[in-house]
Amino acid sequence: MKVFISVDMEGITGNTGWQHVSRKQPEYQAGRSRMLGDCNAAIEGALDAGAKEIVVNDSHDSMMNLILDDLHPKAHLISGDPKPLSMMQGVEGADAAVFIGYHARIGTQSASMDHTYFGSVFSRVLLNGVEVGEPELNAAIASYFGVPVVFLSGDEMVCQMVKNSIGPWVQTAAVKTAIGRTAAQCLHPAVTRPLIQQGVRMGLEQRDAAQLMKLPNPVRIEVEFFHTDMADSAAICPGTIRQGGRALVAEYPTMLEAFHALRTAGTLAAFPLLLRRL
Repeated sequence: MKVFISVDMEGITGNTGWQHVSRKQPEYQAGRSRMLGDCNAAIEGALDAGAKEIVVNDSHDSMMNLILDDLHPKAHLISGDPKPLSMMQGVEGADAAVFIGYHARIGTQSASMDHTYFGSVFSRVLLNGVEVGEPELNAAIASYFGVPVVFLSGDEMVCQMVKNSIGPWVQTAAVKTAIGRTAAQCLHPAVTRPLIQQGVRMGLEQRDAAQLMKLPNPVRIEVEFFHTDMADSAAICPGTIRQGGRALVAEYPTMLEAFHALRTAGTLAAFPLLLRRL
């Protein structure tokens, strides 16, 4: 059994604010250490379930947060960015996908550091008319490759949401309860890591009950940006149609093409933000 593990950082045990997940901040090293701990717990759970191959994809920001020397030696690490599948690089050929340290979509109340992929650019993303975040977008990519999502860890809100948006078969471990976007009541790592390990094992043992996200083709993507100049820049992305000052819509033959277009639009839209900082 091959298991793919995508590890983000905002939904990691004890990480409550941007200081914990931003490389230049003094609290980053502590957040990075906790990320490694949650990841290793997931690897242990996969091994308990009989995994023979484990691929871990560092999926946060620069995607160079996990320290290979301290990672469980039974796992392979995909590190660095850019990667064609971004947070989902390495999912091809897996028997199941595991999401560690995930967070809710942009605009979710009482959710730790809510955002969707380009946190300063996207104010809303819809997939076939349904508002989605990173868990749903990444689950759709996993499904494109025939891989079901069986486990997710993060705050209480995202754990509740994925039961409806991805499916009730997804095992979850809520490591904290958000009080606001950058405040949360946190469980201790000594509590959360066994929860993650046990949850991953259960999810993998019950993977035959897991289903793929069924998306009819073509796939329609709608994106709303924070500012009109972001939409101005992203509008050169092929196939897009402008909808008002801050939104674009497009249809693509498959989820993979829609995903690539979404990331392209986000990259283009980030240029005005970069110029404002110069």
